[in-house]
Amino acid sequence: MGYLEEMLVRNGVIYRTSDGNSSYIEGSLVSNSLVVRNSSGWVTHRIERATNGVDLVVRNVTTGLVETRVRI
Repeated sequence: MGYLEEMLVRNGVIYRTSDGNSSYIEGSLVSNSLVVRNSSGWVTHRIERATNGVDLVVRNVTTGLVETRVRI
């Protein structure tokens, strides 16, 4: 598991359950970003570059709010 995925699991954005359901990170062709999809395939979060150009922000798709920031 990579650093980004591990951090998102710790913050509750990506989840893993014992019955095999999980969410996952995927590249987005529509926008220049990564997306988090739930076990049904729906996009729940978008991972984008922050305005400072260095950090990443995880934005909730339904609310549009930034939920967490990832220092890289």
